Amino acid sequence: MTETVPAAPPATRVLDITVIGTPAGQGAISFKGRGRAVHTNHDVLMPWRVEITKAATRALGTHQRVRVKKMPNCRACGKPNRTHGEIAGPVAVQIVVTVERSPTAAKRGDLWPANRTTSDIDHHARAVLDALCNASVFPDDGQVVALEVQKVFPVTPHPDALPKPGATIRVWKIGVPAA
Repeated sequence: MTETVPAAPPATRVLDITVIGTPAGQGAISFKGRGRAVHTNHDVLMPWRVEITKAATRALGTHQRVRVKKMPNCRACGKPNRTHGEIAGPVAVQIVVTVERSPTAAKRGDLWPANRTTSDIDHHARAVLDALCNASVFPDDGQVVALEVQKVFPVTPHPDALPKPGATIRVWKIGVPAA
């Protein structure tokens, strides 16, 4: 089936997954000395990225890229790291992140998470795109030429809002008609 993705030419859907878990944005980095840097929310970010990676590899039947410092190829399959992925070429991604509704937002009757209690929307996109690279969906998130990201509550009137926190993620290969 060929679809038109917002702001992109005709494309073929490659991936459509739903991941349940606590969404975490990938934002601030803390430097620990000796060249070591970690995300300030590492404890919630890493489990979220692992869940996305597992869901994507299951759906595509791929394996996670196994990188070893200074080795140019994946340790699992021998494929070069720079081309390790299902999709080569331009990619479009749609992400709908469902975040938990705070008691204050519920009391106010907020239907959309437009407050400071959730991560910025671009931080959610970074976390998802990096997890998709780790899952070998595409080798580099620089291939993403069209990106649509929405952040919703479970009660938001949106067709992809989940009943509990998580994300719906869709990926298209751009410019290739379906067979």
